[in-house]
Amino acid sequence: MSTVLDLFAGPGGWSLACTQLGLAEIGIEWDHWTCETRRAAGLNAIEEDIDAVRPDDYAGIAGLIASPPCQPFSVAGNRLWLADPRGRLIHQPMRFARALRPVWIAMEEVPAALPIWERFAYELRRTGYATWTGILSAEEYGVPQTRRRAFLLASRAQDTVRPPQPSHTRYCAKGARVAPPLKPWRSMADTLGRGMTGRPAFTVTTRGNAWGGASTRGAIRAAALYGQWAGSTDSLTVTEFGLLQSFPADYPWQGTNASRLLQVGNAVPPALAAAALSAVAFPQPLAHAA
Repeated sequence: MSTVLDLFAGPGGWSLACTQLGLAEIGIEWDHWTCETRRAAGLNAIEEDIDAVRPDDYAGIAGLIASPPCQPFSVAGNRLWLADPRGRLIHQPMRFARALRPVWIAMEEVPAALPIWERFAYELRRTGYATWTGILSAEEYGVPQTRRRAFLLASRAQDTVRPPQPSHTRYCAKGARVAPPLKPWRSMADTLGRGMTGRPAFTVTTRGNAWGGASTRGAIRAAALYGQWAGSTDSLTVTEFGLLQSFPADYPWQGTNASRLLQVGNAVPPALAAAALSAVAFPQPLAHAA
């Protein structure tokens, strides 16, 4: 079984994808309650600040995963970029990539960080990696939201790295034709199973709040914008937010309510992570290939 090092492991988005694909993951995460969530889910958790971790301690890994903190780059965060101490963490993955030279690499961030991924890809190509950088839309991979994320995929075992093939159609407010083998995008209404027909649109933010309106800063636009939740009496639960991120309904989120909501919002959707990993760790031939 191939071993993968996950530098900012979070509550388990990448981890569930690794389990699904038969990859053994080593997860490094500094936040205590996030580590407790990982442990409750049966995932390993090395609770340590990434600055203090020695790459040499993980020599021989096959893959490297990294989703550095997004707040310095996100429209929902402070947008201070590298002026925010957390922003400098985005360079940590390359410290490990240079030292360990894994067979493949997968990095994820908010779309604003794509130019940084492109710079990293240039360096990796100079050292023998094939790379792909670009934006993936979550609803095209079975996640019931239109979250967009920037990815860097790299491999020194492939001549060409391609993005994962979508499994679902792109969100369209007026509906979309479904051309097999694509499935229809998953709606928030269907995922949560609530009776929401005929109600106004709503927006769900990455920090765990729900309220009406299309102008909410840093919002995840749901893939079926029906219903409206407002106030504390009918807000989404942590479990429901987890479902919208494609986590299982019984996922054991730990910590205070605020901490659990933050963990959900910061996590990589497992379904999206699995698609990205499949493309770089288990690439499939093109449909027209002989």
